[in-house]
Amino acid sequence: MENLTIWAGWAGGIGVGLVVALLYWTTGKGLGVSAAYGEVCGLAGSDFFKRGTFAGPRWRLFFALGLPIGGAIAVLTSGISWAPTWDMGTLYPAVLPDSTWIRGGVLAAGGALIGIGARMAGGCQSGHAITGMALLNPPSVLAGGLFFVGGIVSVQTLFGLFS
Repeated sequence: MENLTIWAGWAGGIGVGLVVALLYWTTGKGLGVSAAYGEVCGLAGSDFFKRGTFAGPRWRLFFALGLPIGGAIAVLTSGISWAPTWDMGTLYPAVLPDSTWIRGGVLAAGGALIGIGARMAGGCQSGHAITGMALLNPPSVLAGGLFFVGGIVSVQTLFGLFS
Protein backbone atom coordinates (compact mmCIF):
# COMPACT_ATOMS: atom_id res chain seq x y z
CA MET A 1 0.00 0.00 0.00
CA GLU A 2 1.28 3.41 -0.91
CA ASN A 3 1.86 6.07 1.72
CA LEU A 4 -1.25 8.25 1.46
CA THR A 5 -1.78 11.72 2.78
CA ILE A 6 -5.43 12.01 3.78
CA TRP A 7 -6.79 15.49 4.20
CA ALA A 8 -8.81 16.06 7.37
CA GLY A 9 -12.56 16.36 6.72
CA TRP A 10 -12.86 19.29 9.09
CA ALA A 11 -10.21 21.21 7.11
CA GLY A 12 -12.15 20.68 3.89
CA GLY A 13 -15.36 21.79 5.62
CA ILE A 14 -13.73 24.97 6.87
CA GLY A 15 -12.33 25.62 3.40
CA VAL A 16 -15.71 25.19 1.72
CA GLY A 17 -17.35 27.36 4.39
CA LEU A 18 -14.81 30.13 3.84
CA VAL A 19 -15.28 30.01 0.07
CA VAL A 20 -19.07 30.16 0.47
CA ALA A 21 -18.85 33.11 2.87
CA LEU A 22 -16.29 34.99 0.74
CA LEU A 23 -18.29 34.40 -2.44
CA TYR A 24 -21.54 35.55 -0.86
CA TRP A 25 -19.84 38.59 0.69
CA THR A 26 -18.15 39.66 -2.57
CA THR A 27 -20.87 38.82 -5.11
CA GLY A 28 -24.10 38.36 -3.15
CA LYS A 29 -24.45 35.03 -4.99
CA GLY A 30 -24.49 31.48 -3.76
CA LEU A 31 -22.10 28.69 -4.62
CA GLY A 32 -23.43 25.96 -6.91
CA VAL A 33 -22.19 23.74 -9.70
CA SER A 34 -25.17 23.95 -12.07
CA ALA A 35 -24.83 27.71 -12.50
CA ALA A 36 -21.09 27.36 -13.16
CA TYR A 37 -21.81 24.62 -15.70
CA GLY A 38 -24.40 26.90 -17.32
CA GLU A 39 -21.76 29.57 -17.77
CA VAL A 40 -19.46 27.05 -19.45
CA CYS A 41 -22.35 26.13 -21.79
CA GLY A 42 -22.82 29.84 -22.52
CA LEU A 43 -19.21 30.04 -23.68
CA ALA A 44 -19.92 27.13 -26.02
CA GLY A 45 -22.54 29.26 -27.78
CA SER A 46 -25.88 28.28 -26.23
CA ASP A 47 -28.13 31.37 -26.13
CA PHE A 48 -30.19 29.86 -23.29
CA PHE A 49 -27.14 30.10 -21.03
CA LYS A 50 -26.51 33.76 -21.83
CA ARG A 51 -29.61 35.21 -20.14
CA GLY A 52 -31.37 35.17 -16.79
CA THR A 53 -29.28 33.53 -14.07
CA PHE A 54 -26.34 33.23 -16.42
CA ALA A 55 -26.31 36.81 -17.74
CA GLY A 56 -23.61 39.22 -16.72
CA PRO A 57 -20.03 38.62 -15.67
CA ARG A 58 -18.85 35.04 -15.87
CA TRP A 59 -17.36 34.83 -12.36
CA ARG A 60 -18.61 31.26 -11.84
CA LEU A 61 -16.17 30.04 -14.48
CA PHE A 62 -13.41 30.29 -11.89
CA PHE A 63 -15.36 27.91 -9.68
CA ALA A 64 -15.90 25.52 -12.59
CA LEU A 65 -12.17 25.62 -13.39
CA GLY A 66 -11.33 25.15 -9.72
CA LEU A 67 -13.05 21.77 -9.55
CA PRO A 68 -10.60 19.85 -11.77
CA ILE A 69 -7.67 21.98 -10.59
CA GLY A 70 -8.55 21.23 -6.96
CA GLY A 71 -8.85 17.53 -7.78
CA ALA A 72 -5.44 17.61 -9.44
CA ILE A 73 -3.90 19.32 -6.40
CA ALA A 74 -5.49 16.69 -4.12
CA VAL A 75 -4.04 13.84 -6.22
CA LEU A 76 -0.61 15.45 -6.48
CA THR A 77 -0.38 16.00 -2.72
CA SER A 78 -1.83 12.61 -1.70
CA GLY A 79 1.24 10.53 -2.47
CA ILE A 80 -0.59 8.07 -4.74
CA SER A 81 0.28 7.30 -8.32
CA TRP A 82 -2.59 8.17 -10.63
CA ALA A 83 -3.51 7.16 -14.14
CA PRO A 84 -6.71 7.90 -16.10
CA THR A 85 -9.17 5.01 -16.22
CA TRP A 86 -12.78 4.20 -17.11
CA ASP A 87 -13.10 2.12 -13.93
CA MET A 88 -15.90 3.46 -11.73
CA GLY A 89 -15.36 1.15 -8.78
CA THR A 90 -16.46 -2.33 -7.88
CA LEU A 91 -20.17 -1.60 -7.32
CA TYR A 92 -21.07 -0.04 -10.67
CA PRO A 93 -20.80 -3.23 -12.76
CA ALA A 94 -23.47 -4.76 -10.51
CA VAL A 95 -26.11 -2.21 -11.58
CA LEU A 96 -25.00 -0.95 -14.98
CA PRO A 97 -25.08 -2.83 -18.31
CA ASP A 98 -21.89 -4.46 -19.64
CA SER A 99 -21.93 -2.55 -22.94
CA THR A 100 -19.83 0.60 -22.75
CA TRP A 101 -22.25 2.44 -25.06
CA ILE A 102 -25.36 1.47 -23.09
CA ARG A 103 -23.58 2.24 -19.80
CA GLY A 104 -22.66 5.68 -21.20
CA GLY A 105 -26.27 6.23 -22.26
CA VAL A 106 -27.57 5.33 -18.80
CA LEU A 107 -25.08 7.68 -17.15
CA ALA A 108 -25.86 10.48 -19.64
CA ALA A 109 -29.60 10.04 -19.02
CA GLY A 110 -28.97 10.22 -15.27
CA GLY A 111 -26.96 13.40 -15.75
CA ALA A 112 -29.74 14.92 -17.85
CA LEU A 113 -32.29 14.09 -15.14
CA ILE A 114 -30.06 15.74 -12.54
CA GLY A 115 -29.85 18.85 -14.75
CA ILE A 116 -33.63 18.95 -15.19
CA GLY A 117 -34.08 18.52 -11.45
CA ALA A 118 -31.62 21.34 -10.75
CA ARG A 119 -33.59 23.68 -13.02
CA MET A 120 -36.89 22.65 -11.41
CA ALA A 121 -35.50 23.08 -7.87
CA GLY A 122 -33.96 26.48 -8.58
CA GLY A 123 -30.44 25.18 -8.03
CA CYS A 124 -28.31 22.08 -7.87
CA GLN A 125 -27.67 19.79 -4.95
CA SER A 126 -24.43 21.50 -3.99
CA GLY A 127 -26.02 24.94 -4.17
CA HIS A 128 -28.90 23.96 -1.90
CA ALA A 129 -26.94 21.71 0.44
CA ILE A 130 -23.91 23.98 0.88
CA THR A 131 -24.99 27.57 0.34
CA GLY A 132 -28.68 27.27 1.16
CA MET A 133 -28.04 25.40 4.38
CA ALA A 134 -25.27 27.81 5.37
CA LEU A 135 -27.77 30.66 4.95
CA LEU A 136 -30.43 28.65 6.87
CA ASN A 137 -32.78 28.90 3.90
CA PRO A 138 -35.69 26.57 4.88
CA PRO A 139 -36.38 25.27 1.33
CA SER A 140 -32.68 24.50 0.90
CA VAL A 141 -32.50 22.72 4.25
CA LEU A 142 -35.49 20.60 3.20
CA ALA A 143 -34.06 20.02 -0.30
CA GLY A 144 -30.64 19.06 1.09
CA GLY A 145 -32.18 16.52 3.44
CA LEU A 146 -34.35 15.09 0.68
CA PHE A 147 -31.32 14.78 -1.65
CA PHE A 148 -29.63 12.56 0.93
CA VAL A 149 -32.76 10.52 1.61
CA GLY A 150 -33.42 10.13 -2.13
CA GLY A 151 -29.83 9.05 -2.72
CA ILE A 152 -29.94 6.45 0.04
CA VAL A 153 -33.28 5.05 -1.14
CA SER A 154 -32.14 4.97 -4.79
CA VAL A 155 -28.85 3.21 -4.04
CA GLN A 156 -30.44 0.66 -1.73
CA THR A 157 -33.18 -0.02 -4.30
CA LEU A 158 -30.73 -0.40 -7.21
CA PHE A 159 -28.42 -2.74 -5.34
CA GLY A 160 -31.38 -4.64 -3.91
CA LEU A 161 -32.77 -5.24 -7.39
CA PHE A 162 -29.59 -5.83 -9.39
CA SER A 163 -27.10 -7.49 -7.08
